[in-house]
Amino acid sequence: MTSLPSHPGLTAADVAERVRRGETNAYHARVGRTYWQIVRDNVLNLFNLVLFTLLVIVLILQDYSTVLFAGFSVVTNSILGMLQEIAAKRKLDRLAALAAQDVAVWRDGQLTSVPAHDIVKDDVIPIEPGDRLVVDGRILSSSALEIDESQLTGESDAVFKEEGSEVSSGSFCIAGTGLMLATRVGRDSTINQLSTIAKTYKNVKTPTQQRINALVEITLIGMLIIGPMLFLYSLRNGEPLLQIVRNEVVFVTSIVPQGLVLTAVLSLTLGAISISRHQTLVQRVNAVESMANVTVLCFDKTGTLTRNQLAVQEVITLNGTPPEAVYARLTLYTGSLAHLNHTAAAVADYSRQRAPSSNGAGPGAKVREIPFNSSRKWGAVVFERETLILGAPERVLHPASSPGALERAGELAAKGLRVLAFAHMPEALSGSETEHAGDPLALIVLSDQVRPDIQQTLNEFQELNVTLKVISGDNLDTVKAIATQAGMEIHTAYTGDQLEAMNDTELEAAVTSANLFARIEPNTKRKIVAALKRQGAYVAMVGDGVNDVPALKEAHLAVAMNDGAQISKDVADIVLLNNAMTTLPRAFREGTAITQVIYGTTKLFLTKNLYNILLIFFAGFMMLPFPTSPVQMSWITFGTVNIPATLIAFQLIRPTFMKEFRRDVLDYVITAGVVGSVNLAVLFVVSYFASGNNLYAGRSAVTLFIALYGTLIFWNTHSVELFDPRTWVRHWRITLIGFVLTFLTMLAPFVLPTWFEFVPPSPLIWVLIIAIFLLTAAILAVVMRYRHLINQLWLLLRP
Repeated sequence: MTSLPSHPGLTAADVAERVRRGETNAYHARVGRTYWQIVRDNVLNLFNLVLFTLLVIVLILQDYSTVLFAGFSVVTNSILGMLQEIAAKRKLDRLAALAAQDVAVWRDGQLTSVPAHDIVKDDVIPIEPGDRLVVDGRILSSSALEIDESQLTGESDAVFKEEGSEVSSGSFCIAGTGLMLATRVGRDSTINQLSTIAKTYKNVKTPTQQRINALVEITLIGMLIIGPMLFLYSLRNGEPLLQIVRNEVVFVTSIVPQGLVLTAVLSLTLGAISISRHQTLVQRVNAVESMANVTVLCFDKTGTLTRNQLAVQEVITLNGTPPEAVYARLTLYTGSLAHLNHTAAAVADYSRQRAPSSNGAGPGAKVREIPFNSSRKWGAVVFERETLILGAPERVLHPASSPGALERAGELAAKGLRVLAFAHMPEALSGSETEHAGDPLALIVLSDQVRPDIQQTLNEFQELNVTLKVISGDNLDTVKAIATQAGMEIHTAYTGDQLEAMNDTELEAAVTSANLFARIEPNTKRKIVAALKRQGAYVAMVGDGVNDVPALKEAHLAVAMNDGAQISKDVADIVLLNNAMTTLPRAFREGTAITQVIYGTTKLFLTKNLYNILLIFFAGFMMLPFPTSPVQMSWITFGTVNIPATLIAFQLIRPTFMKEFRRDVLDYVITAGVVGSVNLAVLFVVSYFASGNNLYAGRSAVTLFIALYGTLIFWNTHSVELFDPRTWVRHWRITLIGFVLTFLTMLAPFVLPTWFEFVPPSPLIWVLIIAIFLLTAAILAVVMRYRHLINQLWLLLRP
């Protein structure tokens, strides 16, 4: 608890004057990228700049149809993707602003809460454990105040702050209390001047995003290398400039899966908005999809398995100490603390009701306080003639001075109760070493209720094949009993001391085999998460306290409770506003749905890109004209790829579940791309020569085939097989959508042949198109069923 400071704080007139001078901490809560970054990445990317340049040349050469059709798909994708992401950002920003906690300040002699952006210079701000400093300042008073400045300096050790010490925004309090005077606010504060912390948006990629980025990077490199070669090839063949540029347009739109990137961003954003409706604040837009990759979920006991509503069950006196003396000292101890955490508040409430009226001189005035923290696992208040100590029994009690007490504490802990030891020293402590040094007074037994919904939540995670691990700073027997009550089966457990005694190899084996860790210090929590990551696990960490921050920062995905310490929420990717893990299985399923959206659209876009590029190469090797035109390719892509991908992105239709990216996505992309391109090349050669070297007839046949083949790929992505009519009925909506899109896409060139440079095929060419299409579908089905060739390819590429 914080007493009224000697400085009463600013008056309302003082605040108004500083607002007038602009000395405020005005800033806006931000989730994700800035508006400029959204516009830049959607519009001003390399692909769009290259294509825009080519289309400008085509426009100058007065080929308006190419500009319209080739530019339409890219422009609409870019603009719609940009607008959708901006709208989503606005929603997430508003939610973040609503969820942000206010900051306590002293004004007009009263403690009041204001939004962080309303703090002004010279405000007086109380500091308590878990508080993140939002402005720079100077300490006015300190009671064992310990500040963690690791986010600013990289040093993990806490720094004691005394009166007159400078503190910086971005640091946070881990123990003790104090008062600070705001000296630098807004743009002048440290947190806003350090671009690596405040200005730069850290975009952590999920595994799925990493795969997409790798594919895009490879295709961009291919575009930059092969594009100029294609230009020289066309130039040496004596083609006119317009045709050369049109060929480049087809090549660029064929090789770069730009629509896939936009679809991925859209699905990630929609997923974040969807899960935010369930009392969950998503602070990193891809955090929901990241949840789907989680293989190990680590979490604390307090506040996660339990309600964190502690109550003292009993006080067991030791060594014949009268109960009244214990209650009196407990009341004195808790009343002298600068800050009451949940445990101290429960003890204070219990002891105050039972303590006798004060009589006698007492131990004298308070000299100083050694605050409890997760590393020491004890705290002490030093008076002039006595030192009172409260903490973990194994850290406070010595077996020789309290026979049987440690055993009794262990028995109680095995029942799921939390046990603290209370001791004293009959003199003022000069240093900071009190472990096992005090005379025992009592054991304090506390209980906490297991959350009623936690067993169902844990069962859901086990059904999702997520490994669960409890990491707690509490006693081993207590944690084991609580975890068992919550429905977990504990097969192996370790304490922090055991883990610290292990080498790296032993530690990695231990964290893999065990599912419960007790008496764990903050840095050991981080080591456990890091060891799991080194073994290939995708780790999520759920925490709520200052002691969880190192592990939260180390994990792939950080989840914090809304009632937890502010710093834990600052480093979290997801904040559970209802303080319950019940939302996480929903987030896992939502993330899985996002992954399936990306996998499904990857199949559509990459297969189309691969068979188009290979077709261009095959035609070039055979010294044949360019096999497609920008108008035809853009229209067919729009009808058979872009529209289905959009339906998938908005989850109006769902692709068949795909478990592995390589087997379920890449295998199909490579197989369908190669099979389709070979048969397309055959169709182009035959139709070109059969029509008397009519290039437009050959391209028209290719266009119709691609429309049919695009629909086949769309069907296969949703488990509709051309040669299995039962799947037509089972997935009748997908079948119908495919038929409608194919019909409308193929109809347009017949209605507007001039626009599409289209020549209706003769009956012979129609027979050829249908025959080659059926042959292609049959070959694809057989190859994908046995996968011999694709498996040989992966065997060859295996290191």
